[in-house]
Amino acid sequence: MLELIRNIACGICKALGEQEFEAGKPDITFYENDSQLVQKEMQDLGIAIPMGLWDAGEPYYYTTLWGVKEATKWIRKVYKFPKYRKARMDCDDFAILFKGLMSSEFGINDCAIQLGNTPMGYHAFNLVRAEDRRVVVEPQTGEVFEVGEKGYQLDRAVL
Repeated sequence: MLELIRNIACGICKALGEQEFEAGKPDITFYENDSQLVQKEMQDLGIAIPMGLWDAGEPYYYTTLWGVKEATKWIRKVYKFPKYRKARMDCDDFAILFKGLMSSEFGINDCAIQLGNTPMGYHAFNLVRAEDRRVVVEPQTGEVFEVGEKGYQLDRAVL
């Protein structure tokens, strides 16, 4: 019941443009990266960026590994992600939703919509810069793990 009340209160506060009700929102540290460095890092990982960097020429913002994990937990706590529905709310939709929330709630735009092979087949997920490296975020479960773990392979990205 308390969770329902909190969700209603959050919705009302957001509708009124208030941000004060976001108790527990992590206070994360931000860093800035040049877009040319982002492009090089993605190329070094063998990731194609078929549409180029969307924010080319502008700074890319990222955080620490702790910041990525805390932001992910907070997003999944505050925004109740819908259930998986084949072709209607599937992996690409989760990856797009997560990227948008990382940007809008935390200002982290160094969060790619990543495509690649996984044990589940070809899949969409997120690749987020954390300090000196990139980590995988599985937006359907909230798991954060290192590149190369769990059989996730990086192919192409929208960033």
